[in-house]
Amino acid sequence: MSTPQPAWKRIALFILHQWLIIGIGVACLLGYFFPNVAKHGGIIRSEYSILYGAVAIVFLISGLSIPQDKLVRQLFNWRLHLLVQVTSFLFIPALVLAVVHAILASDKTERIDRAVLAGYIFTACIPTTIASNVVMTRSAGGDDAAALAEVLIANILGPFVTAGWTVTLLPASKEFDVWRDQDEDLTAMYRDVFKQLGLAVLLPLAVGQFVRFLWPKKTGHILQKYKLAKLGSFCLLLMIWSTFSSCFATGALQGLSTESIVFVVLFNIALYLFLTAASAFEQPLAAGRS
Repeated sequence: MSTPQPAWKRIALFILHQWLIIGIGVACLLGYFFPNVAKHGGIIRSEYSILYGAVAIVFLISGLSIPQDKLVRQLFNWRLHLLVQVTSFLFIPALVLAVVHAILASDKTERIDRAVLAGYIFTACIPTTIASNVVMTRSAGGDDAAALAEVLIANILGPFVTAGWTVTLLPASKEFDVWRDQDEDLTAMYRDVFKQLGLAVLLPLAVGQFVRFLWPKKTGHILQKYKLAKLGSFCLLLMIWSTFSSCFATGALQGLSTESIVFVVLFNIALYLFLTAASAFEQPLAAGRS
C-alpha cells in the first residue's frame, strides 16, 4: 500500500499543473507594468517576433505531432465544418447582437461604453483565433486535428465574411457611425491576413507534416522527449502578453468606466458557461450521432 503524499506536495503539484492559467495571469501583469516591451511596434517588435514567430512555432509543432491520416480525415469532416462555421459566423453574432440591442434599449444614459458594444460585435464576427484554439484544445486533451482544420477553414473564410458582416450588424444609431463609416482600402488588410496565414500557419504546418512523413518514429520520440507541446503553450502566453501590452499601451482598458468593466466580466463569464453547455449538445452532431 502506497504512502499518501503530504498535503503540501499535493498542493504544489496542483499549482504546477495549472501553470498555463498562472502564466496567463503573469503575462497580463507584465503587459500592465511593461507595456512598451511587447506592444505592437514595441521593443521586441511583437508584430513580427510573436505574431509570426510564435504562431509559426505553434503550427510547426502541430504539423510534427498530428498524423497525416487524422488531419486529412478531419479536413473532410463536413458535419464538423458546418456545425463550427455556422456557430462561429451565424449563431454567436446573433447571440451577441441580441445582447447589444438589449443593452442599448435599457442603457439610455450610456453607462456601458459604446466602444465595448462595438467591440463585442467585431469579436463575434471575426473567425476563430488562429493559435489559441489549437493550443487550448491540445492542452485539454481534445482533438487538435479537428481544431486545426476548423482554424484553417475559418481564417480562409474570415476575410471575405467579417468586413461586410460587421458593418451590417452594427446598430443603426449615430454613436456607432465612427466604426461603420470607415472609407479604407481593404487591399492591404487582405494582403496582411493572407500573408500571415501563409507564412505563420500553412508553411510551418506543411514543413511539420513533411518532416513527420519522412521520419514518423523519430519525430514522435523527439516530441515526447523534449515535451515540445509545452513550447506551443508558452508561445500562447507570448501572444497573450503582446495583446495585453498593446491594450495597456494605448490606454484602452484604463479608459473604461466601472460599469463597462463589470459588464465585460459578467458577460464573459455568462457567455463562457452558455457556450460550454452548448458544446456538450453539439458534440454528437459533429460526430454524426443523434
